[in-house]
Amino acid sequence: MASPEQRLRELERSELFSPSFPRRRHLTHAQWAGLSEQQRLEARAAQTTAIRRAKNASALVDIVKEIGRARQESAVALLAKLWSDCALEPVRIAAGHALRATGNREARAALEALIEDADHLSVFFAVRAVFDADPATAFDRFALYFDPRRVSQPGGQVIPQEVLRTFGPDWNSDQGKGRPGWTMEEPRWFEEDERWMRLCVRLRHDAYLGRAARTVLRLAEPERVKDMLSRARAREGPRMVRWHSAASGDLLARYRCGEHETVWNQLRAHEAIDADCRAEAIAVATETMTRVARSADLLAERLASRGWTALTGRLRWLPSAADSKIMDDIARFTESPLPASLLAFWETVGGIDFVWDYKTGKDAPDLGTGLAMAEMDPLCVCSAEQMTGLLSEWEERRSHVDPELNDPWNLDLAPDYLHKANISGGAPYGIELPHLGADPIFINEEHGLPFVEYLRLAFRWGGFQRLERHAHNVEVGQFVSEMTKDMEPF
Repeated sequence: MASPEQRLRELERSELFSPSFPRRRHLTHAQWAGLSEQQRLEARAAQTTAIRRAKNASALVDIVKEIGRARQESAVALLAKLWSDCALEPVRIAAGHALRATGNREARAALEALIEDADHLSVFFAVRAVFDADPATAFDRFALYFDPRRVSQPGGQVIPQEVLRTFGPDWNSDQGKGRPGWTMEEPRWFEEDERWMRLCVRLRHDAYLGRAARTVLRLAEPERVKDMLSRARAREGPRMVRWHSAASGDLLARYRCGEHETVWNQLRAHEAIDADCRAEAIAVATETMTRVARSADLLAERLASRGWTALTGRLRWLPSAADSKIMDDIARFTESPLPASLLAFWETVGGIDFVWDYKTGKDAPDLGTGLAMAEMDPLCVCSAEQMTGLLSEWEERRSHVDPELNDPWNLDLAPDYLHKANISGGAPYGIELPHLGADPIFINEEHGLPFVEYLRLAFRWGGFQRLERHAHNVEVGQFVSEMTKDMEPF
């Protein structure tokens, strides 16, 4: 068995430290937020190159893990270099864990140094390094990141969100009670330092940090939260919603004349719509989704001709007689009407499922792109009919502390791109309800687009929006051209 120093020397002599081995590109959160999708792909190119070049990645990962288990302080400087610059992602992740396990001042400093780095693991480890060092002083260390002016800047919410996530929840400790425990053992210092709770109360409605803040408050001692919320409401007064009721009167006509994006942008400019404005939004949404339905049928026909079958058995789910009750029940539960774009989708399109039926155990037909399913992200939007049983699930998650601490309800409308490929992945795509405007964001999907814009993106790429990452691939271009031929804009 190799000694600790022998392991260290072997790591030093590895290809990871060759001058020609790819290095990570360092970007701040603000810089990352300003990149286009193509620029983000270019920024991540070193990671792809490193994976292809590495000859013994698993062996290198094992060495780094052994160093971490041994808490080998003599290796910290080398681990810090890997953590900062290594483009071979599995090795870099192992280096982060090894630095945290070592836990001395030098190791924590190496982790903290990358708190402004755009990679999500950099922030994760940096924040935890601060809490590991001295949780009693963590508030003072992080306070500047919660300044509203900083949070509102591009990328400004990333660090404070990660700080609040440190407090929980750990759904593994839920045990069916609807109230999970803390990620770590309930920290005494959170109860002792009232500034954390005051901060979360102040942020409970924040557009960027509200969900994370409410999660923390649901975990804290209920009576203290109740008292602090009561004082905050007395101080703040009633919350005001800016409703827009008047219709423009010409949006449907303008939409039909080709002003598709302009009209939807005008509708989205209103925080909350009702009365005539909502009626006009529904008219525009119905026209939009009528075109979406025709386009979905066109893609479904072309996929079926290539031997494609859907995971649910239907490439398109037509609206059903039971949909109205389900939609009404959701509206009653959320105490708000469904946003116009979703309402029109369910009433006009129904549902779409271009996810290959991997349960057959057969490989998907070759669409001619030469890409694995995880590189394609087939379009999927569940129908209202598929929401059966949703409300009972939501009811279990309703806050038992204070109604004000209920999060928007996540209406899960599609698996993420990895689950669609039968690979364990991330959170489902969907929307948050209630949404008082016309077109909510399609959350957890990497583009962060409003629902209508997300559909435009998916149809632009023949029903497989992740193909945009391979825009210069000739085979991809041919497939997209064949799939989208004669498709009408919406």
